[in-house]
Amino acid sequence: MKTFSIRNHPMIRLSGRFDPAQEGFPMLWSAASAEMNVRGASLEVQISCTYHEYKPYLSFEVDGLRAQTFAPLPGKHWYSVFLHLNPNTVHRVQIIKESQAFENDRTAGCVLLKGRTDGVLEPFAPRKRKIEFIGDSLTSGEGGRGPRSFMEWVPMCFNASDNYPRLVADQLDAQYQLVSQSGWGVHCGWNNDPHCRLPRIYDQICGPQAGETPEENWGSGKPYDFSFQPDDIVIALGANDRGALLQPPFVDPITGCESKLHDTPEDLHLFEEEVLAFLEHLHQKNPTARLAWFSYYLDNSIVQATRRAIERAAAEGISVPFGAVDGEHFPAAWKGSCNHPGPRIKQQMAREVVRLLKKK
Repeated sequence: MKTFSIRNHPMIRLSGRFDPAQEGFPMLWSAASAEMNVRGASLEVQISCTYHEYKPYLSFEVDGLRAQTFAPLPGKHWYSVFLHLNPNTVHRVQIIKESQAFENDRTAGCVLLKGRTDGVLEPFAPRKRKIEFIGDSLTSGEGGRGPRSFMEWVPMCFNASDNYPRLVADQLDAQYQLVSQSGWGVHCGWNNDPHCRLPRIYDQICGPQAGETPEENWGSGKPYDFSFQPDDIVIALGANDRGALLQPPFVDPITGCESKLHDTPEDLHLFEEEVLAFLEHLHQKNPTARLAWFSYYLDNSIVQATRRAIERAAAEGISVPFGAVDGEHFPAAWKGSCNHPGPRIKQQMAREVVRLLKKK
C-alpha cells in the first residue's frame, strides 16, 4: 500500500473554502469535497474528527455509487473507501461533506489527512466551469435525507450530495463550493438575530464556526483569499428574512437589545439597500464572475425588495438575472424531513438554476 497526502497531491481536486494554515484538508462548509481517480483494488483515507454535540457526516462515492454515508469517529482513524474492486480499472472517487458548519458547536469538524492504495492515482479532466452558491438551509441541504415525519434538527438530516447545487454542478460539469448556513439571511436570521447575516461573514474562510480557542480550530474567521475564482455565483437568500417578518423580536442575551425586521416600507427599503450592497460587494470581490439570484418564492414583500435591488444593480452595470420556484405551493408529499425540500423539489430547483445560468 502506498500512502499519499490528500492536501498536496496534484491529482486530487479539493473543493470548498479551508484554512491553508491548518493540517490536511479541513472540510468546513457543506459540500466540501475531495475527488480523485484511483486505478487499484482498494483505497483507504485517514480522517481526523472531533465534536461535542453536532457530529459531521461524510459520504464516500465510488464510480457514481453512494458507497456509504457516516459520521467519522472522534480522533484520527483510517476508513476503507473501497475494497476488492478491479485493480485494472480507474475508479472515480468523491468524498463529500454532507452536513454544514455548526456555529453552536465550534469544535465540530473533520479533516482529510492521507490516503493509501495498492494502485495509483490517475489524472482527471478539468471541469468546464466553477460555481459558488451562497445560501441558507435550502442550499446547505437541510432535511434532504429523511422522511417527512422526521423533524429532528440534527446533522444526519443534511444531504449535500443530493441537493440542488450538486445537481446543477453535475449537469453543467462544474466544480462548485458553498458559502451557506441554515437559518441565515441577508439582513438577519429566521428569528431576527442580526448576527446571522451571510454578507457579514462572506469574506471569511468560515465565519459561522470560527473558534476563539485552540480547541475550536475547525472553522476559521481568517480572511478568505478568493482563490476559487468562480465563473458564476448563485445567491439564494431571503427565505429566512421573510420568516423573520413573522417572528417576535430577537433579544440579544448579552446586551438585552431587541432586533426585529418589520413588513413596512422603511424596513423593506433597508433590506433592499443591504441586498444592493451585497451585490456590489460580490461584484467587487469577484469581478469576472456572473451573478444570478435564485429565490424559493415567486412573490412576497422580500422578493419584491430583492428585485428592486437587482434593478438598481443593473443600473450600475451589474447584471443579476433572477429566477424562482413556487416554494409555497409544492405538494406536501414532495417535502423531506424538517419541512424542507425532498428530491422532487430539489430537481425542480436545479432545473431553474440551470436555466438561469444557461440564459446568462
